[in-house]
Amino acid sequence: MRFNIITARFEEEDRAPGKWAVHGSDRSLTWQEFHKEVQAMADLLHGLHLPAGAPVAIRGHKQASVVVAMAACIMHNHPYIPLDIMIPEDRVRRIFNIAGVQLLIDCSDVPLETELTTLQDKGTLKHGKAMGAGSTPVRTDDPLRYIIFTSGSTGDPKGVCISRSAAAAFLHWTCSDFGFSADDVFINQAPFSFDLSVYELFTSLYIGGTLLLNDAETTADSQRFIRRIQERNGSVWVSTPTFAYLYLTEPKFNAGQLPTVKTFLFCGEALPKMTAQRLLDRFPGSRVLNTYGPTEATVATSLVDVTAEVLDKYADMPVGAAMPGSRLITHTEDGAPATKELPGEILIIGDNVSTGYLANEALNAEKFFVERGKRGFRTGDFGWIEDGLLFFNGRRDEQVKLNGFRIELGDITAQMLAVDGVADAIALPLRSGGAVKRIVGFVRPLAGRNNTELRNAILLQIGKELPHYMIPGDISFVDAFPVNNNHKTDRKALIDGYLAQL
Repeated sequence: MRFNIITARFEEEDRAPGKWAVHGSDRSLTWQEFHKEVQAMADLLHGLHLPAGAPVAIRGHKQASVVVAMAACIMHNHPYIPLDIMIPEDRVRRIFNIAGVQLLIDCSDVPLETELTTLQDKGTLKHGKAMGAGSTPVRTDDPLRYIIFTSGSTGDPKGVCISRSAAAAFLHWTCSDFGFSADDVFINQAPFSFDLSVYELFTSLYIGGTLLLNDAETTADSQRFIRRIQERNGSVWVSTPTFAYLYLTEPKFNAGQLPTVKTFLFCGEALPKMTAQRLLDRFPGSRVLNTYGPTEATVATSLVDVTAEVLDKYADMPVGAAMPGSRLITHTEDGAPATKELPGEILIIGDNVSTGYLANEALNAEKFFVERGKRGFRTGDFGWIEDGLLFFNGRRDEQVKLNGFRIELGDITAQMLAVDGVADAIALPLRSGGAVKRIVGFVRPLAGRNNTELRNAILLQIGKELPHYMIPGDISFVDAFPVNNNHKTDRKALIDGYLAQL
């Protein structure tokens, strides 16, 4: 059995109905049980007579019922808005206002106080204010599947709308090029409000696999997390590189202890070569897949199988070739093809591109476009293409000015990573009064390295490859990079920690 995200229907009901569909943090559901609960939830939604295409907010944290609610919304072409319980309530209410949410399905143990009509996990329905006509654009030929809110530069959340056609392009790619099968158990740890989770959520449902959900308490306890993967035969690890690196410090994180893990899939931030190499060493029979893509392009757009040959061939880590049916373009400001020496902004064109931000026409006009009938997106990321592979060089907002000079922070980070003995590194600006006062290089050294010698080697490398004004004003060594709720490197926490030591 499987749940077809594209047709919004269960299919192949006679095939292994007793197989596990979801292992939640609270309970597990077989495919037969999952089907029954989704249908019951869908019947409840139908009886509420929501306006066509009205978004439904789903709140929780790794409960099996969260996945049930998502599938039920998809069955009625109501885009769901995932809200992890870690999201502050003020932000949740801003999202409600922007999206015109009229129904909340709350699967959490601590319900949210709201005037909205709310459906509790245990089936309790609390009627709220009267439902209106709805404000979300409705396209019956290409209905929205979900809306994920990301941080906006103005402080207001941006609702990224992902349609059925975008989800279909993504799923056809993951099911044809990633080597997955219905026997796979997808290991989820990213919050559902972070689009990285769509990798395991949509793919496992679409191919009839098994989704293994892990709550924050489990992932924070390495022994407990490893034991859960062992017990449930987890086979596809999906995370940011930073999250995987944290587990590389755990001796039991190896193929001997986790023999069923056959694929490591990364997205969300740059994958350091050192992390990839250590994974190949620890799990010699497993694949390491590196991907790239913003939320606005349905999780990812490019893929590369990181092998020993790839690591040997390229000084920089590639993020892959474009998915079928999509194009990646990297041009400089004057329209010339981008190069490693002069990276250009990455443009994505294809069916996987979002239909736009919800209720934000000004930003849509700035970021989205149409070329030859295909949706396009200006990512604000920089990179270049070599041998048909995309290489990532940082974001537009990683361009800063110091003493009148324009500086690419990604270039400094790349040079620090090139130094033997550096496990991970990132260059960040130290600001005062809105102006950049200093560049600080944060470095996570390999065990046993002398910090003074490593600092000298880093400054020598940067001075040899980059102009003098790009040499960091300081190098700060840290034992570990702090992470945020999405398991990405928390840059603000790094800067705050540095300032606290001054």
